[in-house]
Order: sequence, then structure tokens, then C-alpha cells
Amino acid sequence: MSLAHPPSRRGSIVPFAILCVTIIIGSLVAVLLLNTTMAAGAYEARDLLIETANLMERRADLLLELDEHASPQSLADKALALGMHPATEVGYISLEDGTVRRAGGRG
Repeated sequence: MSLAHPPSRRGSIVPFAILCVTIIIGSLVAVLLLNTTMAAGAYEARDLLIETANLMERRADLLLELDEHASPQSLADKALALGMHPATEVGYISLEDGTVRRAGGRG
């Protein structure tokens, strides 16, 4: 009869250590990929803001150009260039019978 029991055989710590290292490395890779994706999204957002600013500036330029072309003096100059002349009398078209009525009730 023996007074001491033989030491129990414990499993190796190597598989647990490999599992821990794998989890840590996987976490670091996930964080790196997430950070890279967020940085790419930030650059894309910046590019879109720059494009929006450029388009707003272009829109403002086009509105100014439209206002210049739609001014009464510009329209009058273009009409003269096309051979049109200012009206000497004002008339109205009657939609009922298609006749032209002059201002002041004369027809």
C-alpha cells in the first residue's frame, strides 16, 4: 500500500496557448480591416463633398448666366438681331372667334 498517490497527468497548455494567440491575431486583423474600411469611406465622403461644392459653384454660375440671358435688355437685343421690331400697337386675340382686338376696345 502506498501512502502517496501518483501525480495526475495534466493536459498540455500548448493547445490553449495556440487558441489564445489565434484569437488575439484574429481580433487584430479584424480591427485593421475595419479601420481600413472606415478610412476608405472617409476619403470617399471627402471626395463627394468636394464634388458637391464644385457642382454648387457650377450651378451658381449657370444661374447667373441664365439671369443675364433672360434680362429684358438682352432679350430685346436678341430680338433686334433676329430682325424683330418693337410693337407699335398692343392687341389681344379673342379665343372665341380668333379675331385680333386692339387695345382700347377697337377691333
